[in-house]
Amino acid sequence: MTQGSNTLHLEDLSHLKYLELKLLEDTNGGLVILSSGLSLSKLISSLLLLHSTSQGTLLILSPSSATLKSKINFHLKTLNPQFYQVPVEITADLPVNHRHSLYSSGSVCFITPRILIVDLLTNKLPASIISGLIILNAHSVSETSTEAFIVRIFRSLNRSAFVRVFSDRPQAMVSGFAKAERTMKCLHIRKLHLWPRFQVYVSQELEQDPPDVVDIRVPMSKYMMGIQKAIVEVMGACLKEMRKTNKVDVEDLTVENGLFKSFDEIVRRQLDPIWHTLGKQTKQLVSDLKTLRKLLDYLVRYDAVTYLKYLDTLRVSESFRTISEKKKMIDDEALGFIANSLGIFIFALVIAYHLVIADPKYEAN
Repeated sequence: MTQGSNTLHLEDLSHLKYLELKLLEDTNGGLVILSSGLSLSKLISSLLLLHSTSQGTLLILSPSSATLKSKINFHLKTLNPQFYQVPVEITADLPVNHRHSLYSSGSVCFITPRILIVDLLTNKLPASIISGLIILNAHSVSETSTEAFIVRIFRSLNRSAFVRVFSDRPQAMVSGFAKAERTMKCLHIRKLHLWPRFQVYVSQELEQDPPDVVDIRVPMSKYMMGIQKAIVEVMGACLKEMRKTNKVDVEDLTVENGLFKSFDEIVRRQLDPIWHTLGKQTKQLVSDLKTLRKLLDYLVRYDAVTYLKYLDTLRVSESFRTISEKKKMIDDEALGFIANSLGIFIFALVIAYHLVIADPKYEAN
């Protein structure tokens, strides 16, 4: 199957077709990070259709998800039904001589990482006849992973073959320090291909057939609004206490900012350099603000019983301290804090449990 014979079948994949050309320009391969929903399986399938037996055997490390493998096979059949051939899967069940014949066949094969590394180390796999290696889980690759070890051994035996690594979980590629750079380094890859939804070719194709979005919002009950109001007031009290430390930028310490996830990062960025000098109360306030923001988030995500159970867990683990712990006298501000804390529990109890009065005519029975 040559590249020319598949051109007609890929006309509808404009942004994927352009990405294919970019990948084919680099004979050493690269790291491709797609935005979620851009059909990684379709991209892999179209690349497999461009493979020719004369190039050598193409190995794909079997993905942990069976769904991805089935999608690749489905798109292979859809894109080119006339020349469709299911990639052979090499597992431990196959004898050595059968595996060797598959390695020499020049076809596309799925292979488990364990079998591949064993055959590489025992010289049962002639690496010189392998045209390339495809890895589908770049987000889970690390310096100590099996995939990194495989690539290191494979590169030492065959420097002319390409290694292409893919991931459709961009959020997992930003965890930790320089995740993408470390992944490229351990896989000996030089090029990085980023394809977000706002990329020109992607956005143009998405705009051709925009989806119909139906926004359905369920209004909060009066008790949920009561919990929300109480949490916001408690957050305001915590922020007021933090302002008294004179160690943070008071302009960023607002209740409005406290409703967003970025607020934790803002506070940590300001306090990290002086974290070791902060008192116990200030550190606890930072933790409390994070917990209160979770309570706001879970209020609209959890059902009433689960939310109450989470509150009970907090009550047991943290004993729900109050600002007045270090005050000799309880002032009006501390009383308001206590009232709001109790209000959260009371409203949660009212939502979770309803009083049902039995009909008198059934009491006799």
